[in-house]
Amino acid sequence: ATYVFPQLFLIFATVANCCKQVSMLTSSATRNALYNSFRDGQRENIGDITAKGEAQIAVVDLLGIASGVSLSRTVGVSIQSVLTIWILLQCAEIFCMYHEIRSVVFRMLNFERMYHVIDKFVSSAADYGLERAIIPTPEEEAKSEKIFLPPCHLARRAIAFGSLGRAKLEPDELSELMQIFSKEKFLLVVGENQKSEGRIRSILRQKCYGKNLKKAQTDAQANCHIVLHANATNADIVKSTLALSFLRRSLAESVYTNNDGEAVVPTLRSKDCMGMIAEARDKTNIAFPKFLKVLSTAGWAPPARYMFGRVTMRAEWPLKGRAAATTAFPP
Repeated sequence: ATYVFPQLFLIFATVANCCKQVSMLTSSATRNALYNSFRDGQRENIGDITAKGEAQIAVVDLLGIASGVSLSRTVGVSIQSVLTIWILLQCAEIFCMYHEIRSVVFRMLNFERMYHVIDKFVSSAADYGLERAIIPTPEEEAKSEKIFLPPCHLARRAIAFGSLGRAKLEPDELSELMQIFSKEKFLLVVGENQKSEGRIRSILRQKCYGKNLKKAQTDAQANCHIVLHANATNADIVKSTLALSFLRRSLAESVYTNNDGEAVVPTLRSKDCMGMIAEARDKTNIAFPKFLKVLSTAGWAPPARYMFGRVTMRAEWPLKGRAAATTAFPP
């Protein structure tokens, strides 16, 4: 840019330096997580890994400067040559960065990984039985994990978790839900997002299903969410997500086709699905211990290290029995 607008050199230099500092801060914030994935589980060798990583950065910087000087002598300093080489090098850098990140295996579950693992567990349990249920290993999950694209719609925390006011529960509905989940630190709520933007999107989607049954089932599954108690722990988040997956499978089965062959999503609320909700709770109570065992066998990190992020939308209600105590994972 300074070749084309030399009079704006100072502005371009300032903006470039600001962007460089932002990228350095972003890199330093995420680099430790990448280094941590290479740590030997038997010993704390994170210091050795960090030292080698920083040394590689210094060496690559020097090689980059030397390569730039050599290329400038070879191709010249014309605008067309410099721009062409820059585009080619940027494409090569993005290609290398993609494969570098793809090679990293994370053994800690964030919410997107956890949802995908739970979805696989529930699907395999439905197909082969609970005792033969399987989940992907960290290595298998790393191969399918999205890098540049956002997570799938149902795996987003904003879709999975919400408040009591999101579906505008009636008093009788809330009372019955609290009775069903009297021993848990979460509730499952069924109903469309009654907030203005969510309601508009729902109406627009309803008009364009056509014969796309899969899209209709996805929207049906999105019409339910988790409400966490203020004292809910990581264990409760995992258990509630497992219950949500069971409930979503039941809601997907409620989608039907009309006489014209078009997919139709029934308008359901919690009061229409109390049987489904209670069934999801019962299935979760049976499957949860098995899921934790399979999770450990597959090689995932201990639950205490899960990175679910902060779920701020929580609610308070009286707890009874088992839920009043602190929920913990088995050792």
